[in-house]
Amino acid sequence: MRLLNTCLSDTGDFLIQEFFDYELPPYAILSHTWGEEEVTYQEINTVSAKEKSGYKKIIQCCSVARTDGYKYVWIDTCCIDKTSSAELSEAINSMYRWYQTSELCYAILADVQSEDEIDKSRWLTRGWTLQELITPSKMVFLNERWEPLGDRATLRDRLSKYTGIPAGILSGDEDLETSSVAQRMSWAAKRQTRRVEDRAYSLMGIFNINMPLIYGEGENAFIRLQEEIMRISDDQSLFAWASSDDRGGLIATAPAAFAHSQNIVRFNPFSSLDSPFTVDSRGVHLDIGFAGILGDGLGLAILNCKERTCTQGTQQDKVIAIYLKDLDFTMSQFKRVHSGSFRHIDFETFRPVQYPVRRICVRGGRTMLMRKRIAAIQDDISPENIHLYDEVKLPTHYIDPAALLVATEAGNQGGVWLLLTRSNIGIEAKNLNGQTPLSLAAENGQEGIVQMLLERGALIETMNSRSQTPLSLAAENGHEDIVHMLLERGAAIKTKDQWDYETPLALAAAKGYGGIAQKLLERGAEDEYDNERLHKPLWNARQYGHEDIVKMLTERRVTFRRKHRNFRRTSLYDFSERT
Repeated sequence: MRLLNTCLSDTGDFLIQEFFDYELPPYAILSHTWGEEEVTYQEINTVSAKEKSGYKKIIQCCSVARTDGYKYVWIDTCCIDKTSSAELSEAINSMYRWYQTSELCYAILADVQSEDEIDKSRWLTRGWTLQELITPSKMVFLNERWEPLGDRATLRDRLSKYTGIPAGILSGDEDLETSSVAQRMSWAAKRQTRRVEDRAYSLMGIFNINMPLIYGEGENAFIRLQEEIMRISDDQSLFAWASSDDRGGLIATAPAAFAHSQNIVRFNPFSSLDSPFTVDSRGVHLDIGFAGILGDGLGLAILNCKERTCTQGTQQDKVIAIYLKDLDFTMSQFKRVHSGSFRHIDFETFRPVQYPVRRICVRGGRTMLMRKRIAAIQDDISPENIHLYDEVKLPTHYIDPAALLVATEAGNQGGVWLLLTRSNIGIEAKNLNGQTPLSLAAENGQEGIVQMLLERGALIETMNSRSQTPLSLAAENGHEDIVHMLLERGAAIKTKDQWDYETPLALAAAKGYGGIAQKLLERGAEDEYDNERLHKPLWNARQYGHEDIVKMLTERRVTFRRKHRNFRRTSLYDFSERT
């Protein structure tokens, strides 16, 4: 760390000395807004520097600090070699600590004459001055003539009202960590920086984050900052932002998105949110309470935070929820929608049991930001219609076990999805024929519903009253994609139904579904044998004239070892004789 000696040398030059952390002397530090004529490290002792307005600022700062008994002062303009990217990166990552370890911070409000004008100062609008306001143990405000306006303790109420920072944080009575991520972000929402990247870099210390500086990355810096926050914190208020700019997915693209989050505090209504966030190319993975509210995949996710509001002197806290859309109806990939607002839920009507906790993935992060914004993903429900379901009361009582069966049989994919978001739905309920929702969907070729049920954990070997499994039903009805899905999940391929002893391969052969037969053969169905009623893959294929399947089975040398009671030859030999 370089420090500027407050006394000039015998030759009238400034002396800048470098110190290691363990040998730092007491020092004061300057907080200011940059002008057009700042003096750099390289030019501080040049003739041209003395003609700049920034030189006068350095002279006056040294004079005030020297009067207060300080031999050293730190000023960012001239104590950092900004021509070195490595030094600049180290300085920015260390700046919060440098302000924290200073004995006194001078905040020069160059556009203010009196205390009454403080809230109009440009200093309160800049990004970097946020951490400089919070961090130092002692802070004095100076006007344009370098005269005292007061210290942070005496001005805290005025500063708190303008900045939104709690008075307890400004006074040091409350630790910074007591404020949620959303609250800290809200303090920066209205502040500006010269460079887009500095919106993020100026907040690193406030969140105890260190990360490389990449000037030129633009908005990606703020995305990176939030990803780093997720590595060290499980505070879901990070997602309690509102902005029409949803390019970051679950993650905000700028601090301005947190402009209305100043009263959002941490709160966990669930008992099972123990897993940390993870971020990968798909998005953000997290445990969250979620329930569908419309059959198009739209639902509410409950964040572990609440908003403190006060109405007529009475505190009325509200649970915070955001709108998510299930992109493929499997509850495995979500996207945040209607990001211009978040949903408030009254504690009087909120029931945690309505929102089963599950681990989901929500698109977001750097990958999302780089993708082209696709308007088609924006739902067919317009934001102005959100009020239509704002007061929807999710069922907490008994749900008819047949509801899922009815929705499945009708092919109502949205209705099935909506029911599957509940925690008290009977996924293995059966109708009079012993059909479960998975059996019905497999029989009827409802791929989307099959996928949803499998993702929810539906039993894959369930049997109806004829001992037919979902695989048998899909094979019999020619639903090749569903057969593939079930095989990928490990469905048994040699089960036989109770009446005709038909296997999935035999059923496919009888109907001429060559693609399905091929898939089953590839999974090891070639060693099936004859059965009591002469129904077998090769026999069925020959009987119903499916010569392509006959050829397929013959080439695979499907040999049936059991013999028909009227013949002493194998079926394969019998067919060979006829050919």
